[in-house]
Amino acid sequence: MSLILSSEKLPSINLVRDITKYLKRGHRWAFANCFSEKENHTSGLYSLYFKNDLIGYGVVQSDTQLRFRLFCLADEPYFRKNNAAKTFELWSERQWKNAVSIRQSFDSAKTNSFRLINGEGDGFPGLIIDIYNNIAVMKHDHAVMEKIWDRQAIANKIQQSFPQIECVYLKRRNDDDEKGINVIGLLPDEAVFKENEMLFASNIRDGAKTGFFLDQRDNRNLIRGFSKDLDVLNLFSYTGGFSIFAAAGGAKTVTSVDIGKAAIGAVNRNFELNNLKTVHHDIATDAFEFVDQEIQRKSKYGLVITDPPSFSPNAKSVGAGTAAYIKIFSNSIKLVQENGLFAASSCSSHITTEAFLEITNEAFSKANKRGTLIHLGAQPVDHPYPLAMTELRYLKFALFRVEG
Repeated sequence: MSLILSSEKLPSINLVRDITKYLKRGHRWAFANCFSEKENHTSGLYSLYFKNDLIGYGVVQSDTQLRFRLFCLADEPYFRKNNAAKTFELWSERQWKNAVSIRQSFDSAKTNSFRLINGEGDGFPGLIIDIYNNIAVMKHDHAVMEKIWDRQAIANKIQQSFPQIECVYLKRRNDDDEKGINVIGLLPDEAVFKENEMLFASNIRDGAKTGFFLDQRDNRNLIRGFSKDLDVLNLFSYTGGFSIFAAAGGAKTVTSVDIGKAAIGAVNRNFELNNLKTVHHDIATDAFEFVDQEIQRKSKYGLVITDPPSFSPNAKSVGAGTAAYIKIFSNSIKLVQENGLFAASSCSSHITTEAFLEITNEAFSKANKRGTLIHLGAQPVDHPYPLAMTELRYLKFALFRVEG
């Protein structure tokens, strides 16, 4: 069963730059400068050629610099020339089996929330599927992908592989007129799921991304082991993932700061779900302003966690983003007590791991402190990426000891 809406034959698009080696190594993107400006192609499925040689099948995005996303290569055993429908059937079955096998490491008694499909990392460009207990959430990163992926076939496939799924929901952008579609079942107002034995609730329809940031799972669990008897500050807390694990780890107090009142309300809901008795301060305010005020008050915490939204969403914003990261990290470090802990994170793919470590180094210098790196983390096993696409290695997380 193919997961793609496709005909047997596809129109063609031709490369004017030789990037075949780059694509055959596993990279999946070709940008606008790889194609002739004279050729105008509407968005959709195409056969990709270079000098009359068929490279593979993929999708044109006519309105972005990322012009072509390669799905499958012509030199793979499942490929059927002049029969795209059969190729996609064989290809999607192989990719699906590979994706499911990676997720079999999760013990559902402890964790029933995970990413099932991570776009290019699982060989499904433009498609994200997250599982929250008995709910599956599908999301596309470009409008054309909704016309490419067969949502009903995918929903049926999800239920075949994970019989506990009662609802499959296609989530669109929060500012779309229609935020989403129930493909199977009905999306409840609240999804409750488990991560490393802790319970979380999410409003999937209105929440960020697919409803929760699953990629910080391993790093949240790490924080649990370092929080005992500490006063913990969680900046940009969103719905309180780090706050919950800090409390579960025996923190003396937890302070959650986020500009969103709804997010702070969700933190409290998650504390209630887990019956946590830790003293919790919930503060709905701008994290930058809060940190400045705490510095003036000379407040100190045993552990400060700073996990801001991406300050560098594109290549042009790297300079400004770097300055913003240095500022908030440096000021956060000033709030850490002597020999305390500082956790820093960045979800920007345009900030490399090396650049991230240089940013934290500069932040320690500006704070007149020294740092010892205890742990350097990244995205978990359910967020894979092709080895050739280092730009998809987006998540950085570091835990430091802070010394005067």
